[in-house]
Formats: sequence, C-alpha cells, structure tokens
Amino acid sequence: MRANNGISLRTGAAFLRNEFYNISIYRVSFWLHLVYSFLMMYSVGYVWRALYAANPGVTGVSLPQMVSYAVLGVALEAILHPRNGPQSYIMEQVRKGTIEMDILKPMDFQFYMFAKNMGHIAVRFLFLVLPSFIAACFLFSLELPSLSAFAGFLCSLSCSVIISFFLNFIMGLLSMVTMNIKNINWGYNAVLRFFSGQMVPLWIFPGVLKTVSVFLPFRCIYAIPTSIYIGNYAGLSLFGALGIQLVWIFLLWVSSRLLMKHVFIRVMIQGG
Repeated sequence: MRANNGISLRTGAAFLRNEFYNISIYRVSFWLHLVYSFLMMYSVGYVWRALYAANPGVTGVSLPQMVSYAVLGVALEAILHPRNGPQSYIMEQVRKGTIEMDILKPMDFQFYMFAKNMGHIAVRFLFLVLPSFIAACFLFSLELPSLSAFAGFLCSLSCSVIISFFLNFIMGLLSMVTMNIKNINWGYNAVLRFFSGQMVPLWIFPGVLKTVSVFLPFRCIYAIPTSIYIGNYAGLSLFGALGIQLVWIFLLWVSSRLLMKHVFIRVMIQGG
C-alpha cells in the first residue's frame, strides 16, 4: 500500500471543482433532488403538526423543536445518505476492473476516498442542504438555536460526516470481496434510517429498540446533531454526546484500516 503523501489545497480545490461540474452537468437531477427535499420537509413538518394536534405531548418536546428536528433530518439527507458515500464509486470501479488504478495512486486509498467524498459533500451542502433548510425556516417559522447549541451542532455534524464516511467506506471494501453490494447496501440503508433517528427521535422508541440503538453507531449520524440543534443536549450532556461520536470515529477508523489491509491482500477484480 502506498504511503499517505497528503493532499494539497490545490488538489482539494480540484475535487470541489469536479463535483461542481458534475452538478452543473446533471442539472435535472439536481433540481429534482431539491424539489424532493422541499416535498419531504413539507410532508414531515405537517405530519408532526397533525400528531401534535391530536396529542401535544407525544414526543416530550415542543412542536417547534420536533418540526426543526424532522426538517433538519430531511435536509441533511443530501450529504448523509449512503448513496452519496464512496461505496457506490468503489463498487463501480470493481465492476469495471479499474479499482487498481485508485489503489495504486501515490496516496493512501482511504485518504483519497475521503478527500473525494468531502468534495462531493461540500458542494451538496452548499447547493442542497443550505437552500433547503433556509426555505424550511421561512416555511415553518423554525426557531434558531442558541449560539452554543449551533456551535455544538456544527461540531457534531462534522463528526457525523466522518462517521458516515467510515461506515460507507467499509461497505465499499466489502464490494471488493463480494463484487456486488446492492442488496447489502439496501439492507444497510434500511437499518440506518430506522436506528439513526432521522425523522423519528430515538428517545420515543420502546425499551428494547432504544437499548439496541444505544450500542449502534447510527444515532451518531442524525440523532445526536439534530438533538443538539433543538437543545436536547446542553452543557455536560453536549460534551458527552460529542465524546460518543469521537469514540465511534476512532473505532470505525481502526476497523476500516484493519479491513482495508485484509481486503487488499485478497482483492478480486472483475472485468479488464
């Protein structure tokens, strides 16, 4: 495996420029995704309003907090959904038999995938997440968080992006062995949606499911940053939540490095 020679600012800017060109080329897909985000935010917002009209104490938080939680979860899907992870790219390269060209680049393969994925996420955050959420603020009159909650949210969101990358990268490594992870990816996406608390908060889960969610990394992707945003974590509990994310980052980094070393030894390449 090649040593990590780092990525310069010029190289990082090239990744960002490349992703911007992709959005410029596939403009219909971009606008469709933006419309989808608006429709989903409108739907979940009014679903929770209807639930609160029937039972105001259904989740234990106020209606504005719950609507903010659900709408933010939809907006963040543009950068945290597994389809935007590196596994799709890796699986396609394996299918075409060209993954060795990425492995043999003069930089660490995982670091290269991370930089490429960050360029993709940065562009989608600027052109999809921000416009969607700003529109939702006017549509639902969302309350803005306190300065400390917003700072904690940004830190937590950064951790969420890294955790999401490591999980998706591990899925991509599996494709080098199984050759195709479409069905596995579908199951992974279903489990992630359920246990991440994207639109339904984990604190209202029944006992067993709530306990299971505590031992999985998925809550670090949506539940923790959105809970920080609405003020459910503050003070020491906020630092505790960030600490949980940092622990998972370390565990997933170690796991992904060990798996990458094992997979590269027995990588199977299909095609030319």
